[in-house]
Amino acid sequence: MAEGDKRRAITTRIIWIVIGVFFLIMVVSQIMIIFGTGFRTEVATLYQATESIGFKGVFVRDEKLVTYDVNGIIRYTHKDGSKVGKGAVIAQIYKSRNDIALQQQIDDLVAQRDVLADVQSLVGADTSQLDSFSTQITEKHSKLLGYIYDGDYESASSLKSDILNLQSKREIVKGTETSYAEKIARIDGEIASLRAEVTSVPYDIFITETGYFVSTVDGYEDKLNTSNVLDLTAEEVDKITSSEITQSERKGVIGKLVGDYKWYMVGVLDTVRLGTVFEGASVSMRVGSSGRPVRADIVSLKKLGDGRSLAVFRFDMFLDEHIASRVEQVRLLLDDYNGIMIPNGALRVSDEDGSVGVYVQDGIIARFKKVRQILSQEDYTLVADTSGQDGFLALYDNIIVEGRDLHEGKIIR
Repeated sequence: MAEGDKRRAITTRIIWIVIGVFFLIMVVSQIMIIFGTGFRTEVATLYQATESIGFKGVFVRDEKLVTYDVNGIIRYTHKDGSKVGKGAVIAQIYKSRNDIALQQQIDDLVAQRDVLADVQSLVGADTSQLDSFSTQITEKHSKLLGYIYDGDYESASSLKSDILNLQSKREIVKGTETSYAEKIARIDGEIASLRAEVTSVPYDIFITETGYFVSTVDGYEDKLNTSNVLDLTAEEVDKITSSEITQSERKGVIGKLVGDYKWYMVGVLDTVRLGTVFEGASVSMRVGSSGRPVRADIVSLKKLGDGRSLAVFRFDMFLDEHIASRVEQVRLLLDDYNGIMIPNGALRVSDEDGSVGVYVQDGIIARFKKVRQILSQEDYTLVADTSGQDGFLALYDNIIVEGRDLHEGKIIR
């Protein structure tokens, strides 16, 4: 019995300890809520914002399918977006993949040989061009890093020959290399050897007119063109932008040619936010992920009666980076505004008069200051610079953007 009493005593003690710890945690939590320092501030500084309307736009261009009627494996001779002239060979049809691999090796060696042959012409030249070559190499390297940073590895790869050419020229002019004749002869031998291994003569596919070549098609080439762009309805545009655009496999089609004279985009926009935008206006737009604004003219703007408008834009420049795109996310840039940027979560409504404002840190005290809103966006609001006006937000105030139970006069140390 004594042993049982001892166990009950131990159990009772443990229970009271647990209750005591729980009570202590509750007390500490309440103290932290009342007197805690869980607040964060940002300094009020001037900021420029651009009001914009986002929408999905449909590219409409004159596109012509490039067809072929020969069986075999396709090897393209131009990359997507390349401008090709009438009569150019756009692709070749081979009987085996091995022949394509051999031809690729031959083309790479020919490119190297052309670089070295160009460099060889500088043998014996004076050193006055050294600074120019070094500057050009630095510029190419900077551009190369930019392409890599943007994830444009195709453009980065295309700089390889340019950098090799410049570096080789610099070595020749410096005298580090005296001649590339031996290397050129060795490359010629490798080219001849590889050509002997090619088992078939490729079939060349020519194009009949000038344009920009794209190797993929999406099925809209025959449906969308510059002659019917003004006839598109909002329902048709919504259907295209809401569906998944996939590359279609069409028998006998090797790609398409895109004209560079007329490029249009059609989109359905929020009418209320259009403001001063009107038919015939010239506007700025950001297309896709590009940070570079492009100019466009509004050739048609029709109100739909449901708070939206159907807009047709005509671009005044060739958008080579979007040549393979049918639908892109676009931002129509409207007015520019200057003011103080405030996270929307920092805005408060005064209990006294219902005015909108923010709490700022004044020493160890929270003070409420009113604001005049200029532009409201999804994540932030731009307010006017009201420095010098009593009771209003001023530049360099410490805005409380995170805090609990804020009120006028609260101690926030």
